Amino acid sequence: MPANSLRRRFAKGAFWSVAATIVSQGMGLAALVIAARILGKTVFGELGMIQSTVGMFGILAGLGLGLTATKYVAEFRSSDPSRAGQIIALSSVLSLISGGLIGVTIFLISPYLAEHTISAPHLTGELRIGCGLLFFNTLVGVQIGVLSGFEAFKTVAKVSLFRGLLNLPLVVLGVYFWGLRGAISGMVCAAAGGWVINYIAVRKQTHRANVPVSYHNIHSELAVLWGFSLPTFLISAMTHTVMWVANALLANQVGGYAQLGVFIAATRFQSILGLAGTKVGAALLPILASRDASQSDRFNRANILISWLLGVIPALLLICFPEIMGLLFGSQYADISARRTLVLVMFYTCIILYKQGLARVLAANSLMWWSLLSNTMWAIVLMGSFWFLKQFGAIGLASAFVTAYVLNAICFVPLYTRRRLVPKGTIISSEAATIWVVIIGLTLLSIFQFSLLVRGIGLLVSVLPLYIAFRRLFRGS
Repeated sequence: MPANSLRRRFAKGAFWSVAATIVSQGMGLAALVIAARILGKTVFGELGMIQSTVGMFGILAGLGLGLTATKYVAEFRSSDPSRAGQIIALSSVLSLISGGLIGVTIFLISPYLAEHTISAPHLTGELRIGCGLLFFNTLVGVQIGVLSGFEAFKTVAKVSLFRGLLNLPLVVLGVYFWGLRGAISGMVCAAAGGWVINYIAVRKQTHRANVPVSYHNIHSELAVLWGFSLPTFLISAMTHTVMWVANALLANQVGGYAQLGVFIAATRFQSILGLAGTKVGAALLPILASRDASQSDRFNRANILISWLLGVIPALLLICFPEIMGLLFGSQYADISARRTLVLVMFYTCIILYKQGLARVLAANSLMWWSLLSNTMWAIVLMGSFWFLKQFGAIGLASAFVTAYVLNAICFVPLYTRRRLVPKGTIISSEAATIWVVIIGLTLLSIFQFSLLVRGIGLLVSVLPLYIAFRRLFRGS
């Protein structure tokens, strides 16, 4: 396929994907900022623990079906529409069953979870309300995966706008009148509204693309689950389980929920930057999966670099000026410990963004078992590190994440290069080294509390070398 056509497809998909992220995550961040100010640091930490718990079990319910739908709908929507329709049907049925079963199970065991795993028996009711969020998010994950496989990113943006418009007022009103329980109830209602509008959008898209969604003989596609969905599910389940366990270990320290509140506030920024890269990747993955980009070196370079470029710029602003968190979330999040936590979170966010392109390559080439191996190593290092660092609270958890991501990148990135999965210059080159020197240097300026003026000068001095390095990397020179 001509390079111009690939660029047009990517530009169109990336624009709407990023627009959807900005709208939905911007409204989500606004809702959480207001909630953090009303609830206070400790109760906001409890909200973060509820979200983390629901998210962990939601991944178990999701079974990796969203990414599966994206890859195989993109691959078969033109060449074999009937098979694409069967995969949509299989993914939808399994998400309904798994979401329902996991949701009911968590509802029943919420008293045990609240008392024995997160040391907060008073949160039993909130956990039970959160089961609704788990159920609807499981269904929505598959729906978004289907729409992404069709490259219907404009539709995804509209749906995200709708959900964001629901989420902001519902969460704010809920937290104002009913506190923590109201905030969670608002999220559940917004998720339910998102599921309805997504259902309508998927029906229209399959009709427009002449893809028949048939529930007969869907068992014939079960092999897809073993080769792609199973490792995808294991990756997500392990990642979210480990992160939940780390949050629970932090919460169980003396003053742990206040420390967790700080960490959750810092990771809200990470979530936005990570999702921005993910949404750009949503536009890239269908093209990679369809094999149209297999002969384009420039497109493969863009796949590796684009998420990194888009995330590094705002991440460096937050690294240099971590006082932003205190301005947004309030004075409880403005001390040195909170600022250092944000700096460390932004540092490992740069590594996450660096690896997103690699993850898309593995997914497009159905090498998810390799990805599972990488994530297993990450999980072991993270838990081992935090076990020794948990006494340092939010900073300790952020440091454990930095350790895990750095060691994982050092061990596995050269492997991808040797297997020729990515253009070598995008991973190992003087330009890439320049970018990392800038990121590390600015991080150290903030960690060691250099003045605002010094940090600002450091950021300005870094602009030119960053521009030159990224420019040369994109050109392949």
